[in-house]
Amino acid sequence: MECINHPGTPAAGSCQHCGKALCSSCVNRFVPPHCEPCLLAHNASVAQRLYIDLAVTVFIFLGVAALVAYHAEVNKSGGIVLGLMLAGAYWGWQFLNRIPTPIILTSGAGFIIYAGIKLMLAILAGFIIGPWEIFKRIKEINAIKTLKKEIETGKA
Repeated sequence: MECINHPGTPAAGSCQHCGKALCSSCVNRFVPPHCEPCLLAHNASVAQRLYIDLAVTVFIFLGVAALVAYHAEVNKSGGIVLGLMLAGAYWGWQFLNRIPTPIILTSGAGFIIYAGIKLMLAILAGFIIGPWEIFKRIKEINAIKTLKKEIETGKA
Protein backbone atom coordinates (compact mmCIF):
# COMPACT_ATOMS: atom_id res chain seq x y z
CA MET A 1 0.00 0.00 0.00
CA GLU A 2 1.27 3.49 -0.88
CA CYS A 3 0.79 6.90 0.72
CA ILE A 4 -2.07 8.89 -0.80
CA ASN A 5 0.05 12.07 -0.71
CA HIS A 6 3.36 10.58 -1.89
CA PRO A 7 2.91 7.94 -4.63
CA GLY A 8 5.65 5.31 -4.53
CA THR A 9 6.25 5.79 -0.79
CA PRO A 10 5.18 2.81 1.34
CA ALA A 11 2.44 3.40 3.87
CA ALA A 12 3.36 3.44 7.55
CA GLY A 13 -0.09 4.11 8.95
CA SER A 14 -3.51 5.38 8.07
CA CYS A 15 -5.86 8.30 8.62
CA GLN A 16 -7.76 7.86 11.88
CA HIS A 17 -10.98 8.96 10.24
CA CYS A 18 -11.15 7.55 6.70
CA GLY A 19 -8.41 4.91 6.80
CA LYS A 20 -6.45 6.17 3.77
CA ALA A 21 -2.82 5.07 3.71
CA LEU A 22 -0.17 7.55 4.93
CA CYS A 23 3.64 7.36 4.81
CA SER A 24 5.75 7.87 7.94
CA SER A 25 6.15 11.63 7.36
CA CYS A 26 2.38 12.06 6.80
CA VAL A 27 1.55 9.93 9.85
CA ASN A 28 3.70 12.21 12.01
CA ARG A 29 2.30 15.45 10.54
CA PHE A 30 -0.81 15.60 12.71
CA VAL A 31 -1.64 13.92 15.99
CA PRO A 32 -3.67 11.76 15.75
CA PRO A 33 -2.83 10.91 12.13
CA HIS A 34 -5.27 12.42 9.63
CA CYS A 35 -5.20 13.06 5.92
CA GLU A 36 -5.61 16.73 5.02
CA PRO A 37 -9.29 16.54 3.94
CA CYS A 38 -10.30 14.72 7.13
CA LEU A 39 -8.32 17.11 9.33
CA LEU A 40 -9.86 20.14 7.63
CA ALA A 41 -13.37 18.66 7.98
CA HIS A 42 -12.79 17.87 11.66
CA ASN A 43 -11.40 21.33 12.35
CA ALA A 44 -14.33 22.94 10.53
CA SER A 45 -16.80 21.11 12.79
CA VAL A 46 -14.81 22.10 15.89
CA ALA A 47 -14.72 25.74 14.75
CA GLN A 48 -18.47 25.66 14.12
CA ARG A 49 -19.10 24.56 17.73
CA LEU A 50 -16.77 27.28 19.00
CA TYR A 51 -18.62 29.90 16.95
CA ILE A 52 -21.93 28.66 18.34
CA ASP A 53 -20.68 29.10 21.91
CA LEU A 54 -19.57 32.65 21.14
CA ALA A 55 -22.85 33.44 19.35
CA VAL A 56 -24.88 32.17 22.32
CA THR A 57 -22.88 34.45 24.61
CA VAL A 58 -23.48 37.48 22.39
CA PHE A 59 -27.17 36.60 21.98
CA ILE A 60 -27.69 36.30 25.75
CA PHE A 61 -25.86 39.55 26.46
CA LEU A 62 -27.52 41.62 23.74
CA GLY A 63 -30.95 40.05 24.26
CA VAL A 64 -31.04 40.68 27.99
CA ALA A 65 -29.51 44.15 27.66
CA ALA A 66 -32.02 45.16 24.98
CA LEU A 67 -34.98 43.66 26.85
CA VAL A 68 -34.13 45.45 30.09
CA ALA A 69 -33.36 48.72 28.30
CA TYR A 70 -36.68 48.51 26.45
CA HIS A 71 -38.69 47.97 29.63
CA ALA A 72 -36.69 50.24 31.94
CA GLU A 73 -38.02 53.73 32.43
CA VAL A 74 -35.09 55.21 34.32
CA ASN A 75 -31.95 53.04 34.49
CA LYS A 76 -31.44 51.64 31.01
CA SER A 77 -27.82 50.65 31.71
CA GLY A 78 -28.90 48.01 34.21
CA GLY A 79 -29.53 45.73 31.27
CA ILE A 80 -25.83 45.73 30.42
CA VAL A 81 -24.94 44.50 33.89
CA LEU A 82 -27.69 41.87 33.89
CA GLY A 83 -26.70 40.83 30.35
CA LEU A 84 -23.08 40.37 31.42
CA MET A 85 -24.16 38.39 34.47
CA LEU A 86 -26.34 36.00 32.48
CA ALA A 87 -23.86 35.66 29.61
CA GLY A 88 -21.23 34.75 32.20
CA ALA A 89 -23.70 32.37 33.84
CA TYR A 90 -23.81 30.44 30.55
CA TRP A 91 -20.10 29.68 30.92
CA GLY A 92 -20.34 29.11 34.66
CA TRP A 93 -23.19 26.63 34.11
CA GLN A 94 -21.12 24.70 31.56
CA PHE A 95 -18.26 24.60 34.05
CA LEU A 96 -20.52 23.38 36.87
CA ASN A 97 -21.95 20.67 34.61
CA ARG A 98 -18.57 18.94 34.87
CA ILE A 99 -19.32 18.26 38.55
CA PRO A 100 -21.59 15.23 39.07
CA THR A 101 -25.04 15.95 40.53
CA PRO A 102 -25.82 14.07 43.76
CA ILE A 103 -28.67 11.62 43.05
CA ILE A 104 -30.75 12.98 45.93
CA LEU A 105 -30.96 16.35 44.17
CA THR A 106 -32.38 15.12 40.86
CA SER A 107 -36.09 15.27 41.64
CA GLY A 108 -38.67 17.27 43.55
CA ALA A 109 -37.82 20.10 45.89
CA GLY A 110 -34.18 19.00 46.07
CA PHE A 111 -33.82 19.66 42.36
CA ILE A 112 -35.36 23.13 42.61
CA ILE A 113 -33.03 24.07 45.46
CA TYR A 114 -30.07 22.54 43.64
CA ALA A 115 -30.91 24.40 40.41
CA GLY A 116 -31.21 27.72 42.28
CA ILE A 117 -27.89 27.25 44.04
CA LYS A 118 -26.27 26.12 40.80
CA LEU A 119 -27.56 29.23 39.01
CA MET A 120 -26.11 31.52 41.70
CA LEU A 121 -22.78 29.69 41.56
CA ALA A 122 -22.85 29.83 37.75
CA ILE A 123 -23.30 33.61 37.84
CA LEU A 124 -20.42 34.00 40.30
CA ALA A 125 -18.15 31.56 38.45
CA GLY A 126 -19.08 33.13 35.12
CA PHE A 127 -17.28 36.37 35.96
CA ILE A 128 -13.98 34.49 36.03
CA ILE A 129 -14.63 31.53 33.76
CA GLY A 130 -16.56 33.43 31.05
CA PRO A 131 -13.74 35.69 29.85
CA TRP A 132 -11.24 32.82 30.05
CA GLU A 133 -13.45 30.46 28.02
CA ILE A 134 -14.17 33.16 25.43
CA PHE A 135 -10.43 33.84 25.12
CA LYS A 136 -9.71 30.11 24.71
CA ARG A 137 -12.33 29.73 21.98
CA ILE A 138 -11.09 32.74 20.02
CA LYS A 139 -7.54 31.43 20.31
CA GLU A 140 -8.61 27.98 19.08
CA ILE A 141 -10.54 29.46 16.14
CA ASN A 142 -7.44 31.45 15.16
CA ALA A 143 -5.29 28.31 15.41
CA ILE A 144 -7.73 26.42 13.17
CA LYS A 145 -7.69 29.24 10.61
CA THR A 146 -3.88 29.39 10.68
CA LEU A 147 -3.54 25.64 10.20
CA LYS A 148 -6.02 25.71 7.31
CA LYS A 149 -4.00 28.45 5.57
CA GLU A 150 -0.78 26.53 6.17
CA ILE A 151 -2.28 23.38 4.68
CA GLU A 152 -3.64 25.27 1.67
CA THR A 153 -0.25 26.90 1.00
CA GLY A 154 1.72 23.69 1.61
CA LYS A 155 3.51 24.98 4.71
CA ALA A 156 2.01 22.50 7.19
